[in-house]
Amino acid sequence: MSRNEYSVFVAVADHLSYTRAAKTLGLHASSVSRSIERLEARLGLSLIEPGPEGMRLTEAGLRMSRFLTPLLDRIDQGVAALCHNETWGGELRIAAPPEILVSWVNPVIRDMLDTYPALSVSLEASVGLPDFRREAFDVFLSHRREAMQEGSYRIRLIGTYAVGLFAAPRLLEERGFQAGPDVSDGRGVPCCPEDIAGWPCLTRPEETLWTLIPDDGASMTVDMTPQSRLAATPAPIRIDFAVAGRGIVAASVDTCQPLVQEGRLVRILPGYRLPEGTIFAALPERHQPRPVVGVFLEQLIRRVRHKARQT
Repeated sequence: MSRNEYSVFVAVADHLSYTRAAKTLGLHASSVSRSIERLEARLGLSLIEPGPEGMRLTEAGLRMSRFLTPLLDRIDQGVAALCHNETWGGELRIAAPPEILVSWVNPVIRDMLDTYPALSVSLEASVGLPDFRREAFDVFLSHRREAMQEGSYRIRLIGTYAVGLFAAPRLLEERGFQAGPDVSDGRGVPCCPEDIAGWPCLTRPEETLWTLIPDDGASMTVDMTPQSRLAATPAPIRIDFAVAGRGIVAASVDTCQPLVQEGRLVRILPGYRLPEGTIFAALPERHQPRPVVGVFLEQLIRRVRHKARQT
């Protein structure tokens, strides 16, 4: 027996009309009528009979309806739940440098875990592109496009973010600048590149140039060679040393903002900015991304754009 015949019978039992049942099922009324005839013939039972106001269920048809309706409902609900878990559940695996995970990924994942109860997430701190052929990651995120050589994956730009220079109040005081409550508007902090000439800097490995772009748009950009006291990856290491007063760090404005509010870091050269940072995503090409991966990327893009507008 075909499950479709049971579904057709339940629709007819609900509507007591071949025409209305056919419309619900997207079939012709004649097809519905023939399906009921085949079901009755196979069961050896009369399920539907003429009534004073149209058709009605026989005693056998009424018992069949009471039995089949909740059973088919449970099947539909179970299949829907299975599809939902497959689409919005399972494990979402993301690899990215720690600063991207903390500043950008974590807030998005917190919201998604609230929205999709069947979802589980694996976050791995990594600065290197995983081998998608051997490791079942859904997404790898990186600041650097050059870290993503052509391979068996697709690359997508997620967005850009503001980058500034930051130092600890301790370092400013050691260099003769005021690190007090007025530093946020530029008073008492280094305001031009000459002010920080020779200061210790905290850089990425092989980073040899900082390009300073004036916010006024009229002045020329300034190329500065940072005097690297410490070269480290990832960014949280450099920021930690900056908080300890060991040097100037070029970092995401959004990442450093909580430390500025706590008085642990100060934005220096407030009239200058560095080239925007970027976030790229690499996705394996071996299959179409699951819908939940698309949702994660779109929410991440919205967060990056929102933060860019704020800064």
